[in-house]
Amino acid sequence: MASVSSDSAYILANEALTAAQKSSFKRGIANSYNALGWIYMHKGNLDSSFYFLQESRSVFANENSPYDVARVNINLTEVLTKQSRFGEALVFALEADSLSFALKDVALQTDTKRLLGILYREQGDHAKSIEYFNEAIKGFELQGDLRRSVNTAISLSILLRKINLVDSSLTVLEKCLETIDEIENNEYQLAMVREHLGDTFYLKDMFEESLRQYIMAYKLFERLGNKADMAYEGLVIGKAQIALKKFNEAEFFLTQAFSISDSLGFLNYQFDAASELANLYQETGQWQKAFDYLNRAGVMKDSLDQQKQLSNMSELKEKYESEKRDQEIALLKSNMELENSRARRRVQFQIFAIFLFLASLGIAYLIFNRYRLKQELNEQILRNQISSDLHDEIGSTLSSIDVNSRIALLKMDDKETVAGQLQKIQQNTRSIMDNLSQIVWSINPNNDSLEKLIFRMKDFAAEILEPLGIQYAFHQGGNLSEFNLNPVFRKNVYLIFKEAVNNCAKYSKATEVSISLEVNNNLLFIEIADNGKGFDYQREMIKSNGLQNMENRAKQIRGKFELKTEPDSGTSIKLEAPVT
Repeated sequence: MASVSSDSAYILANEALTAAQKSSFKRGIANSYNALGWIYMHKGNLDSSFYFLQESRSVFANENSPYDVARVNINLTEVLTKQSRFGEALVFALEADSLSFALKDVALQTDTKRLLGILYREQGDHAKSIEYFNEAIKGFELQGDLRRSVNTAISLSILLRKINLVDSSLTVLEKCLETIDEIENNEYQLAMVREHLGDTFYLKDMFEESLRQYIMAYKLFERLGNKADMAYEGLVIGKAQIALKKFNEAEFFLTQAFSISDSLGFLNYQFDAASELANLYQETGQWQKAFDYLNRAGVMKDSLDQQKQLSNMSELKEKYESEKRDQEIALLKSNMELENSRARRRVQFQIFAIFLFLASLGIAYLIFNRYRLKQELNEQILRNQISSDLHDEIGSTLSSIDVNSRIALLKMDDKETVAGQLQKIQQNTRSIMDNLSQIVWSINPNNDSLEKLIFRMKDFAAEILEPLGIQYAFHQGGNLSEFNLNPVFRKNVYLIFKEAVNNCAKYSKATEVSISLEVNNNLLFIEIADNGKGFDYQREMIKSNGLQNMENRAKQIRGKFELKTEPDSGTSIKLEAPVT
């Protein structure tokens, strides 16, 4: 009833709780708490849901009722999974799995397998996830439980999309629609199927059909009053509309998704909505708004601890699998008498294993801590660079615009002077727009791949060299698709390249430019060579800020910078830097 009419279910559950409390009926109180937790989950109030389910579990544990503890654990796993708290969810799921096998309860076992399939999917163990999903679907079909069979099939469809089996995912979801027709009062599940159909069509680049499915799901969730799912639906509707260039509609739904997520405290949805709004504003040239939402996304990203939870989840999974193996070994050897020498060797091995395990944990902690400190340092360097860029480049240019506008106002009667100042204002404004575009690009996480960097480099080279009639060739080698770059590295490499190409265009009088880029043994090699007039390197290095900036930027990314040139013999600039 909670998924169909959550408000009516809430009234009934509260009445049951009041009656149970008056008569001090502990099981009635626990069941009422469990019902309230389930209802709040369907209303989208996940923190309240978690609280009532925890209260229910505590009472059932005190009443020594393992069946009910397992049942509530399944609900707790559902709530924590919706909040992306996968590590905590796995703790409750594994306990429910152990209790269901001890009780030999097939229904509980089947439901637990469904949840373990979801959690292993999120952890990345796809083979184990598919195994659990198939077992769960088969179990629910044997029990005649169509609702849970559909839920499990939806989860399987997510995994199929994740491993690029998009058509298989579509087939599973279409079968779900046929099954739902046999179930009455099932709007929530229908909305979920519509949502995942939208996700599947989106991956197939069928954006119109994707948007149609998302909107149907949104209307169903709105009718049910489920704000959590409305927030997510607004997010994906916005993404589909951006793909269709419907920017005004996309802005409405993304802003609404951000607002609902903020009211519910859903940091992951807020982060996604802020990132999509930043992309939208960047696409439409609204640079200030793009910069503001990128800043918000950065703050929210610091609060999300997805990686730590997935790490905890992996550790728990290994412990669980190891525990199951140990139980099987103990069962096989329960009737065997072990010799004292073998017992001593086993104890010694266990001590060694414990020592090795503790040493591994220590090493893993040191590695993780070093990685975290490195990430924090990179982020601080990036913030300092952005602050410096805004102050030095944009601040000074705005000051020039202010001076130009004052001169124009003072010389209103001198049309030639006013025209000259307006032209300078136009040039300075274009410079600010270019600098803002560069800053937004440098901090956008969607541009972290080496392929995206190369695309921007090619675009810049074409923009600068082609209008001047300079012939250029771009050569690249190595496996470029496997590398992601941190923003500091990416920005410095691009600015070195940009300075080199600008020098070719402005000063070299070259007719041909050769650009080579290669990755070999985790080292990035770049060479920009021209057939221009060359120059006296020692003399120019003393007075050229551009050349000194290139050397300094190479040092910031632990790279080697080399410039070879002589008068009348062209110029070659080389950069070698580690990309790991």
